Amino acid sequence: MTPYMPVGEYRDMTDYGTAERHGDTTVLHFTRTLAHPPERVWAALTDPKEMLGWWGEADLEPSVGGSVAVTWLNTDDEGNHAVLRGTVRAWDPPRLLEIASDIHGILRWELTPAADGTLVRFVNSLALPGDRLTYHLAGWHVHLDFLADSLDGHAVDWSAWPLHRWERHFDAYTVRGLYEDVIAGWNARSGAAFAAPFAEDGDSIGYDGSHHSGRSGLAHDLQDIFDHHPTARYVTIVRDLRPLGADAMILRAVTGLVPPGSSTVRPDTSAWQTVVAERRPDGWAVVLLQNTPTQFHGRPELLEQLTAELNAAV
Repeated sequence: MTPYMPVGEYRDMTDYGTAERHGDTTVLHFTRTLAHPPERVWAALTDPKEMLGWWGEADLEPSVGGSVAVTWLNTDDEGNHAVLRGTVRAWDPPRLLEIASDIHGILRWELTPAADGTLVRFVNSLALPGDRLTYHLAGWHVHLDFLADSLDGHAVDWSAWPLHRWERHFDAYTVRGLYEDVIAGWNARSGAAFAAPFAEDGDSIGYDGSHHSGRSGLAHDLQDIFDHHPTARYVTIVRDLRPLGADAMILRAVTGLVPPGSSTVRPDTSAWQTVVAERRPDGWAVVLLQNTPTQFHGRPELLEQLTAELNAAV
C-alpha cells in the first residue's frame, strides 16, 4: 500500500513515550526495538556492570524479593546524586523484570523476541505532579537512548554527561504537550483552554481556511463556535517533530473528527495539522496551527488507510 506519511528529514515519533493518568497515578509507556537478542538486552538491564553504561551505579539481587539500589551518576545543580532503592517484584529471565522503588514507583520491562532483535516495552507507574511529567518522559527517553548506545558498544561517559540530549527531548515533549493541550481544549469545548498554549500573537488557520489571530482572539472566536455549534471531537496521531534551530520546532499530526453521538471519524473531515512552536522568554508557545484537509484526490485507498488508523486510535 502506498504510504501517505513522508518522513523525510522529520524526526519520527515512534520512540517517544506516552503518558496516562489514572487517578493519582501516572503511567508512562515506552516501546523500543533493539537490535540484540533478549538475552543480551536482559544482561544490560540486570547486570550491575552493564547497568553502569546506561543507567547508573547499581546493586541488584537477581530474584523476586531481592533488593535494588541505583545511583544516578549525573548530578543536579547542587551536585546531588539521585538514589533509587527498591525491591524486585518480578524476575523471569529473559522476559520480565519489575521493580518497586521509592522514588520512581513501579518500573517494568517486558522483552519479546522480534525478527530484528528484541521488542522492549517499558512501563513506569508512579505518583507524579503534573509539572514533572515532561521531565520524567525526557529522562527515561534519554536513558533508553543510552541503553541502545551501550548495547552497541558506546556506554555513556558520565564524566561528560550529555545534557544536550536530555534538553532536546525535553523540548520535544514540551511542544507535544502544548499540542495535546490545544486538542484537549477543543474537546472540552473551551475557547480559553484551546487558546492557552498559543503565544499572544499566535495564529490558527482552520479546516475551512478561516483565520483566527492572537490568543485572546482565538479564545473569543472558538468559544463563539462552541456556543453555537455541536462540535465534533478530535482524535489525533502525532507523526513527527523537527527542530528549526535551537528555539523553534514544527510538529505534524493527522487528525480525525468524531461527530457527537458517533464512535467513528468522518473521513471527509480528516486533516493534517501542522504546529509551529517557538521558545519565548516565558517558555515555549504555539505561534501557528495550520489545518490541511486530507482529500487525497484520486487516491481513495489512502483515505481509507488513514480513516482505519484514526478509528483504531479512537
